[in-house]
Amino acid sequence: MNYEETISQLETTVKELESGKLSLEESIAMFEQGTKLAKTCYATLKNAEQKITLISEWEEQV
Repeated sequence: MNYEETISQLETTVKELESGKLSLEESIAMFEQGTKLAKTCYATLKNAEQKITLISEWEEQV
């Protein structure tokens, strides 16, 4: 999944959790899934930030 798809899935997961319609077991599983999705998004953003920093530093040297 790309970043946008991951964010969309995370939003869906949050809505499911907020609905209050899930059992405790389902809520725990959804929370775990949401946590993994959030970590994936964070890693993607961190990687993008590093690339931007490298490009900016390179451009300053040119």
